Amino acid sequence: MDYSGIHRPVRALVPADDGDHPIEAHPFFNESRYIHLVDGAAGVGGWFRIGRRPNQGFAEMTVCLYLPDGQVGFMHAKPSMAAGDGLAAAGLSFQIDAAFQRMRVRYAGPLCLMPDGRAMEDPKAAFKTHPRVNCTIALQLTAVAPAHGGELLEADGRPYDEGEGRYFARAHYDQSLRGSGLITVDGRCHAVNGFGLRDHSWGPRIWQSIPWYRWFPCTFDEGFSICLIMVRKADGEHVETGFVHEDGEMLHVHDIALETDYDAQHYPTGFRLRCSDERGRIYAITGETLNAVPCRHVRSLADGATDTTRIMESMTRYTCNGKVGYGLAEYMDHVADGVFEGVRAGY
Repeated sequence: MDYSGIHRPVRALVPADDGDHPIEAHPFFNESRYIHLVDGAAGVGGWFRIGRRPNQGFAEMTVCLYLPDGQVGFMHAKPSMAAGDGLAAAGLSFQIDAAFQRMRVRYAGPLCLMPDGRAMEDPKAAFKTHPRVNCTIALQLTAVAPAHGGELLEADGRPYDEGEGRYFARAHYDQSLRGSGLITVDGRCHAVNGFGLRDHSWGPRIWQSIPWYRWFPCTFDEGFSICLIMVRKADGEHVETGFVHEDGEMLHVHDIALETDYDAQHYPTGFRLRCSDERGRIYAITGETLNAVPCRHVRSLADGATDTTRIMESMTRYTCNGKVGYGLAEYMDHVADGVFEGVRAGY
């Protein structure tokens, strides 16, 4: 998960990495793309994901919108996909116009409209009891920084083998962006003009393979963005990494300190981050949760039991060095017997 090259070799990104990758034999091979965009002035944000799992025969599509009145629009689908194009699923599509430079997001389909994100604590009930409305999305996105990441390698140049049951993020990149366009929900049109981030991962993935992670992406403006992650890996290793992009310079980050405030349901309400880049420059960052949506990944085990993770997707107001920006904060916890692993660990 650390793509700086300090701990293991990394294959540098090439333009073809913006497209689909060859399907590997592992049953949990996954290729996923995620994009978020937030217009803080308008109070509108959203994230969009397409994941393909061809060896399991399906894709994953998610659209999540945060609306100015606090409502949340959400749709998830798992259409069949044996191979196919990883850029389109169930009405959502990503179009690459220029590799690592320009792309478009389109969606036309239903959206479950809820009073706030907490309704997704029980997804089945949420989709059954809240209205479905029509939604169209048309966004144009432009990179404001180089993509950060690559593919982890063994010493002999082969793709890194994370180990059976530990598969999560062999190949991955993040990229800061700006975007604009129109989001229409139940006939009400929202013009958006803001900043965001996209990521793209490929290789075997099991969501429940790690105890927890904390991910903080925020693009403040065209000249300043951060993307920080803290991870507890399956083997117990603790990883702190990411990047700061400032004044045209992409800088690795390795030392991160985090304090999080939680409510009674273990929803993050705010946080304080402190990190340093490879120049030794210190960044003090605060975050305030504006709206949070809990998402679940559940895996059925051979003995009939289930293995669960919860990912809190929080639209967040960030402040750093006198600047205010808007992005997402993602808190993933493996959950067992009501215990959230990352919360228990003090993060």
